[in-house]
Amino acid sequence: ILPGQSIRFEFVANYPGVYMYHCGVPPVLQHVAMGQYGIVIVSPREGYDTDQEAATRYAVVQSEFYLKPGGANGLHELDYDAALRKQPSHVVFNGKAFQYKAHPLNVNVGDRVRLFVVNAGPSLRSDFHVVGTIFDKVYPDGNPRNALESVQTQMIPAGGGAVFETVFDRETNGEGLYAFVTHAFADAQKGAVGIIKVGNAIMAGNMH
Repeated sequence: ILPGQSIRFEFVANYPGVYMYHCGVPPVLQHVAMGQYGIVIVSPREGYDTDQEAATRYAVVQSEFYLKPGGANGLHELDYDAALRKQPSHVVFNGKAFQYKAHPLNVNVGDRVRLFVVNAGPSLRSDFHVVGTIFDKVYPDGNPRNALESVQTQMIPAGGGAVFETVFDRETNGEGLYAFVTHAFADAQKGAVGIIKVGNAIMAGNMH
């Protein structure tokens, strides 16, 4: 589709879950590395078993940038060789490194939290983890038939997705600050770290 044109299409959402869509024009690596993707959340017709509890929902997309200085007007540009080597300059959640350290995801004490997580890649996996809690439910690809229980870290391949649930209650982990990361810490150091702020916890200093 060329600049100035538009296209419209329809499809039947046959499978519940959380999915990635992306540009298919070669080289796909270049296009996905520069942000041509999005997510589709398909709710199960019969819902999830925990729908009566799920009070807070967030969509989180992990992705990589392969950037180098030298673009027009002082901007960075794609380092395609680095992309081929799978050596990103940044690994991010929702398009910006470390943004959820300064602006955390807010959750009430006692709420069941549901995270719709997609790994857009284009090349690295995500080892999704929240420090200080256990996911009591994980649905690989977001399908309720795929339910796992008591999971600390779940791998999401490039192009994959999953739904994560946990409860920040007073009996186990309650009010506080909880980091969410990819547990591949070389990637977390490049930007894939955020904070879930439960209740009235106070942000103090620079969270690591």
